[in-house]
Amino acid sequence: MNIIIVFIFGILGGLSRYEINTYLPKVGTFPLATLLINLVGCYLFTFLIKNYLGAKNVHERWVLGLGTGFIGAFTTFSSFMMDSDNLLVAGHYGQLIFYVLLTIFGGLLMAMLGMYHGRLAVTYPTATELEDEAEEEREEEK
Repeated sequence: MNIIIVFIFGILGGLSRYEINTYLPKVGTFPLATLLINLVGCYLFTFLIKNYLGAKNVHERWVLGLGTGFIGAFTTFSSFMMDSDNLLVAGHYGQLIFYVLLTIFGGLLMAMLGMYHGRLAVTYPTATELEDEAEEEREEEK
């Protein structure tokens, strides 16, 4: 069943990437669509997978579907490499350096923001709340 869910979500992620890449305005030779898709993917992965869905006890198959399927197909390392090569071959060295650095460091920043926002969206119990809950359980057992 997991493979079917990953497959279906993968189709949706790939189609989403295709649509964004098709309709996002072109900015000269700069691969803006690939950059934005990968940055959004970094954010979504850490927000949803590392925080929100785990805290909400969402079933593993849905986490696999969204993470491996949708976000895996939505983001694209191969397009990043192809776009980088195209900039290199065309002699757009400044754009190439900007694109590579922005993809890597922007991806890290977006992942950290996703993690931060995911933690804000989910309320984790504090140590005091956990102790109080344990105390209540002990009292109920008596």
